[in-house]
Amino acid sequence: MINFVAFGAGVIGAFLLGFVIYGPYLGLQRRWAEGTRIGPEPPEKMPMAAMLVQITSLVFLALIIAMTETTNALGVAIVAILAVAAQTASVGTWAQKSGFAISVDVGYALASGIVMILAHGLL
Repeated sequence: MINFVAFGAGVIGAFLLGFVIYGPYLGLQRRWAEGTRIGPEPPEKMPMAAMLVQITSLVFLALIIAMTETTNALGVAIVAILAVAAQTASVGTWAQKSGFAISVDVGYALASGIVMILAHGLL
């Protein structure tokens, strides 16, 4: 049976991690934005469409992690996380992002998966 507390904690934790990584907290925001070819200044209002797509992506990844946790298939979860990271790198490369921006995006994908796995390990 899926641990919905861990599932939810993983989604929320990964989403909040995005605020830390892409926000002004770590000092990556300006360089990432420039490497993504968007304005380095934060938007005037929250980009709701992008946030909705991000939440949807995190929910799907967290669901995969939750499903593999019920069958003790951690290897499958890791492969799924690596697939997300590879797809992120591919899209970033096609979009001609800088290596730094791609690295930040891939790092976020990997870290999100780790947060989700940790949620299941701790809860």
